[in-house]
Amino acid sequence: MAFKTPLERLPSRIVFLLGFATFCLAIALVIAWVLAVTLFFRHSYLSSFIFERADIIRAHIDYLMMAQFLFIFALLFRQYSIVPPRWVIGFSCYGAFFNPLGFLSRGLRPPIDPAVAAAVEPHFPLSAALSFSLATIGFLASAGLVLHAAWTAKPAIGRLRAQAAIESD
Repeated sequence: MAFKTPLERLPSRIVFLLGFATFCLAIALVIAWVLAVTLFFRHSYLSSFIFERADIIRAHIDYLMMAQFLFIFALLFRQYSIVPPRWVIGFSCYGAFFNPLGFLSRGLRPPIDPAVAAAVEPHFPLSAALSFSLATIGFLASAGLVLHAAWTAKPAIGRLRAQAAIESD
């Protein structure tokens, strides 16, 4: 039995991306259940934690979109046999988790007066800019990798037509 390094024991990058997409989808589904329960039971204990319902809805939709992007890119990577760089996976997953988390955290705490928001949340603009930037870079790099692979791939239809034309001569 051969010794495997820790990196060799990790799941493939595509399996990791699929797992993280499933994680984001699970968060979105939990948020959906919380929203549904608190809609019908407005005075429940769970409702006391929600301060801004619109932000919770934004987080739910954002987690759904991020899960969708991760699923799509994982399947496209598999389709075109792309091994994406680790930084692309890391940037995409970081952004997919932390972008919606900002909405979720805003919905679960009392509103802050805009005049004192900078003093109360000095880190929020920086963390939001970081997660937005990393998600953008990760998803654009993923799209670029898929576009390059699709552009350079020889279409099966073209090969079949060319083969049929040769055989018919």
